Amino acid sequence: MLRRIPVLLLLACLLPAFAEAARDDPALRYRGTPHDALYDIAFDGSYGLAVGSGGTVLESTDGGRSWAAGVRPNTELALLGVAVEGERRFLVSQSGKIFRYDGAGWSEVESGTDARLFQVALGAGGLVVGVGGFGAILVSQDDGLTWSSPKLDWMAILDDYVEPHLYAVEIVGDRITVAGEFGLVLQSPDRGSTWGVVRRGVESIFDFTLNEKGGGVAVGQNGLVLGTSDGGRTWKELTALGETNLLGVWQSGTRAFAVGIRGAYASHDSGKTWKSVVRSDIETGWYQAVASSAPRDKPILVGHRGRILELDE
Repeated sequence: MLRRIPVLLLLACLLPAFAEAARDDPALRYRGTPHDALYDIAFDGSYGLAVGSGGTVLESTDGGRSWAAGVRPNTELALLGVAVEGERRFLVSQSGKIFRYDGAGWSEVESGTDARLFQVALGAGGLVVGVGGFGAILVSQDDGLTWSSPKLDWMAILDDYVEPHLYAVEIVGDRITVAGEFGLVLQSPDRGSTWGVVRRGVESIFDFTLNEKGGGVAVGQNGLVLGTSDGGRTWKELTALGETNLLGVWQSGTRAFAVGIRGAYASHDSGKTWKSVVRSDIETGWYQAVASSAPRDKPILVGHRGRILELDE
């Protein structure tokens, strides 16, 4: 029988508060309160959004150098995932809530599920995909106006009745890649019409990246690091990074950056080797997600206490 791995997201509810870094911390771009938490961040050009607990939305228009409160959706629930491409902007949340930007504010759309949603991704031609708890995969072909869910046979996939939590999703062309518990990676080559299993394992995959050339890095439980060079069709296990639970990963060319609980790591060879990053409060806190703006091309981290860090690896 498969061993269920506890959900490690929403860490503000699970971990004690950590000591605040010095106020003159040069990496610090935004500081929330001790009770705040940020769970995801996304950029399109110089424009960025960071989201978190209690419906928090932060906005940047200068590539992540400065942040201010943005327009919030009508919810007090934690916002766990965000995607942005011009005026195409989506938020996903607890209780299966999806919010779509309408040019002036956020409107809730009917998702058809009450499962917690962890991440959302945008594709061409109106394709939007969200993933979440208990096998939730939501696909929209009309830019988020309506949603459908594929019917997957989890017993056949996992040889167990468990429905895996799915933590991460990427879209490259028409190909959708989803990853989550039990080292599971699923792919659909045709915008969600059909699905196949490309990997099973033990440790959960919490996040991954894929680029247009087929390269990518995945990270997860107990320092798990995977690499791909064929668009996620196959994955090779790379050297694990200790026992750190790695929650987010970013890649730009051959550079990669992974963040998690009390640790962060930088790589300059597409994830083959890594160096521990000792900056700010990284060794004592937790950071959930990492992204970068195109103009600045630096890893920007979000996490505990509503903090945002920008690092020069």
